[in-house]
Amino acid sequence: MDRYKYKAFQSGSKVSKLIVFLHGYNGCIEDVEPFAEMLLKNLKDTLVVIPEADMQSERNPMKKQWYALLDVDPDRRRRKPETSTAEIVEIYNKTGTRISEAAKKMNAFISQLQKELKVKNKDTYIMGFSQGAMMAIYVGLTRKYELGGVFPFAGIVCGKDMLEKELASRPEIYLFHGTKDLSVQYKTLDFTKDWLDRHDIDWEAIEYDGIEHKLIEDEMEDAAEIINRRSA
Repeated sequence: MDRYKYKAFQSGSKVSKLIVFLHGYNGCIEDVEPFAEMLLKNLKDTLVVIPEADMQSERNPMKKQWYALLDVDPDRRRRKPETSTAEIVEIYNKTGTRISEAAKKMNAFISQLQKELKVKNKDTYIMGFSQGAMMAIYVGLTRKYELGGVFPFAGIVCGKDMLEKELASRPEIYLFHGTKDLSVQYKTLDFTKDWLDRHDIDWEAIEYDGIEHKLIEDEMEDAAEIINRRSA
């Protein structure tokens, strides 16, 4: 596969489940590696693949991004507590064309992995943190065949107008969010829930009291428990 640089981590001697884990904005593979290893402590015969975005970050040339944000939110209003949920949603909505193109590339990457590993959609899960969480939602909902589950950590429905046009499947979505998150603001979680309800998409929210914008081990344990439950 030459579409993305990536690292892979495996538990067990065979691959019966595939997890694609997407890093965040201004991020890299190494940001996610420790959490892939936490996941695998509780999963058998699972391969976790961490691709790295192929676009240089507009904030740090040593980091990556899935799509640009700076021009649609130069003052970072999306992160200010006084900014309304409606304005935050509209900021992310402006990136619809960008996230759509990024999601198409990611879905092609996932399909290539599945073909090589002989893993079905029902045994494939996509996860992501922050911008990677937004990608995970978009990828999962625009994929032709339903994935086993979508796990956004600190995300929001992004590019909602474009997503409505491209909605193709309705996998279960598990929304993980810290109550003190001001980067992808916790208050926007209600918008995401409502949007999923309006489009007949089943979801479950797991909220972490006092947690800011970061991944934590408890989330990995809870995600692994869900996957084990779904694949039992």
